Amino acid sequence: MDFRTGKTTDNVPLVTVGVLSYNYSAYVIGALNSVLAQTYPFIELIIVDDKSAENTPAIIDQWIADNNIQCTFIKNEKNIGITRVSNKIISLAKGKYISLFAIDDLMLPQKLELQVKTLEDAGEEYGVCLVNANTMDEEGHPTGPYIEKDAFKVIEGDVLRPYVFGELKFCTPSSLIRTAIYAKTGPYDPRVLYEDYNFWLRAFAVAKVKYCDYPSLVYRVKKTSPIIEAWKVNKSERYYRDRVLSNHQALYYIKDAKVKGFLKKKIAQYLKSLSANKSGFIKELIPFLIKKGYWHIPTRVWIRLITGK
Repeated sequence: MDFRTGKTTDNVPLVTVGVLSYNYSAYVIGALNSVLAQTYPFIELIIVDDKSAENTPAIIDQWIADNNIQCTFIKNEKNIGITRVSNKIISLAKGKYISLFAIDDLMLPQKLELQVKTLEDAGEEYGVCLVNANTMDEEGHPTGPYIEKDAFKVIEGDVLRPYVFGELKFCTPSSLIRTAIYAKTGPYDPRVLYEDYNFWLRAFAVAKVKYCDYPSLVYRVKKTSPIIEAWKVNKSERYYRDRVLSNHQALYYIKDAKVKGFLKKKIAQYLKSLSANKSGFIKELIPFLIKKGYWHIPTRVWIRLITGK
């Protein structure tokens, strides 16, 4: 049923909006009101607060009561991170399509309406609708498009190669995803700190993409965030470690030989960098890759990784 009216309809497919909430109490009402204002008539709303340190859950409770909202609101008893929160939402979603939405951004009114129409018209082989997006600063002042006009390319269909080789750029929260994709890709990987790259490698290997010419989202550009602070803990080491795991995982789904060769090459480069920094992640990764039968890395690199010389 629609979270605003409590009504169901057979005229259009159900869309699940999954709101990922963590702190940002100053932004939460604006974000939720932007979902409330969607022109699309059939939306399931799932909100998961990941143990905010601010009074964000109380603000959400009041918003639900004030607007007579019928939704699922989960308050985590401990912080579990963005990947696990995303998986929790996916496991509960009943919609044919899903839009994962951060509590500090704003949806534009026709986001869901136009993206659903784009994917419905395109057919089942198209699993993702991408758009460009607008941006704002921490105070909500407009700061231009997410991708500047000169750098933006409309790329549709099989986009795996453009994505892997850096030609496809987009704002992840602005996407609309066909929920059935997750049955092919599996869930978001809780081993990685940031889920985007890990998921899109698999998604673009199993589904085609359509573009919608509507910005759909205003993305808030912040000076810092929990993710940014986590990256700073050990500089690039966590990034390299997560890319090794993501690239290796994606090999199972990818048929394109050129892409597979590139990802394997990058795995070797990341491991070499970790070894040069004498990273503690090496002890985790080497047994993992050996167990998985990954032998693409040259013998000299294996020796350097194991011995640190």
